[in-house]
Parts: sequence; structure tokens; C-alpha cells
Amino acid sequence: MKISLIRTFLWLCVAVQAAFFVFAWTTFAPAIGSMTIEITAEGVSTAAKLAMSPSQRALGAALAALPLLVMGYGLWRLDRLLLNFRRQDLFTAQSVSHLRAFAGATLASTLLTIAEPPVRTLAFWLMAGGDRHVSVGVRSEQIILLLVCGLFYLVTRLMQEGSRLAAENEAFI
Repeated sequence: MKISLIRTFLWLCVAVQAAFFVFAWTTFAPAIGSMTIEITAEGVSTAAKLAMSPSQRALGAALAALPLLVMGYGLWRLDRLLLNFRRQDLFTAQSVSHLRAFAGATLASTLLTIAEPPVRTLAFWLMAGGDRHVSVGVRSEQIILLLVCGLFYLVTRLMQEGSRLAAENEAFI
């Protein structure tokens, strides 16, 4: 698969995530003909979203934006890595750094995504009172993503060692 195609899918993913974020925290619901598409944040029903005050929606969006921004940074570093790969800079320190930053940002974003709904619930409770029920949920795909991030860190260590060995080999020749 061509790197330019992967980069196109990468930035399409970023655009879709941004669009879903906007729809999740505004009262606007996109429509296709007579069908309305309702998009809400995790743990927020459409009725709850519509009942929120503008300040509650702004607070929820601010809390939800952090994992999205961290993931955006990680995807940007992945894009930089793909550009290095296109130039055949495979085991350079810069490529290792980009992969490590992508893995770290993905890990951080996943952890923030897990923490955001309970933090949002507590923030809403402090803001307006009401229900004190807080739940934390971790989905299996989040656990797998955390494991994959750990694997990517291992891969960066291997890439770093490969780079060091290649430099050492080059010095002998």
C-alpha cells in the first residue's frame, strides 16, 4: 500500500474524529433526507445532551477535547513518521522519536478517554448538583490498544538498537 494513501486515510480519520466531536457536543444533528443522525458523547444520551445548559456542554466539550487533542498530536507524529519512511529514513533517531511519540500519545489519549466520562460526571455534579453516581468503564478494545502501545514502545527500542548497530557496523567498514 502506498504511503500517500495511508496518509490520506490518516487525515480523513482526523477529520471524521473532529466532526464527530463537534456533533457530540452541539445540539446540531446532521440529516440525510428525512433521517436524522444523532451523535452523542460516550455516556450521554441525546435527551441528556439536549437538556444540558450551554455551560455544561462547553465544560463537557473542554474535558472531551483533551484526549482528542492528544490523539491529534500522536497522529501528526505518525504522519511525520510516514514521511520519513517515504524518504527511506527507516531507522533514524528522528523516525524512532516519531514512533515513540505516536505510541505515547496514543497511550495517553486512551487513558484520558477512560478517565474523561467519570471526570465529566464529577464536574457536572460540582457544577449543578444532582446524581452522584460515577462509573468507570474500560472496553476490551481500549485494553488491547494499551497493549499495542506497549508493543510499539518495544519496537522503538528495537529500532534504536538496530540504528546503533548499523552505525557501529558502518564505522568498521
